[in-house]
Amino acid sequence: MKKLRRWLDRTIEMFSCSLICVMVLIACWQVISRYVFNTPSTFSEEFLRFSLVWLSVIGLAYVAGKSEHISLTLFLDKCPQSLTTYWQIAIQVVFILFSAYILVIGGWKVSSNAMLQISPVLQLSMGKVYYALPLSGVLTILYCLLNISDLIASLRAAASDTPLSNELAGGRYD
Repeated sequence: MKKLRRWLDRTIEMFSCSLICVMVLIACWQVISRYVFNTPSTFSEEFLRFSLVWLSVIGLAYVAGKSEHISLTLFLDKCPQSLTTYWQIAIQVVFILFSAYILVIGGWKVSSNAMLQISPVLQLSMGKVYYALPLSGVLTILYCLLNISDLIASLRAAASDTPLSNELAGGRYD
C-alpha cells in the first residue's frame, strides 16, 4: 500500500509541478507577446484556463490523499479520543461517496455531453478538458481507500498495544 501511495504521490507531484512550470512559461509569453511585441497571444489564455482546471481538480485528489483538505473539526474535536479514528473512517467514506457520484459519474456525464463542443482557439474537445473530473474522482477514491487502510491498521496497532494484549503476549506492563 505504501508503494502505491508513494507512486501516486510522485506521479501527481511531477504532473502538477510540470504543469505549473508550463503555465508560468505560457503566462510569461502572454505578457511578453502583449506588451513587447504588441501582438497578444491567442492560445495562452485558453490554455491557462484549461490547465488551471486540471491543476485544481488533480490537486483536490492529492490533498484529500494527504488528509490536508479544509475540514470542519467540530464533531471530531468533541468526540472521545477512542472514536476519532472511526470518525475519520466515516469522513473517508463520505469522500468516496462524493467522489463517486459527483466527480466520477457527474464528470463522465459532463465529459460525454461536451465531447462535440470544440474550444475556439486550441480546437480541443471540451469533453477531454472535462476528463479531469472523473480522473480526479478515481484518484480521490483510491486515496480514500488507502487512507481507510491506514486508519484500520492504526486501529489494529492500538488494539495490540492494550495492556491485556501485552500481558498475553508475554510483554511487561509498566
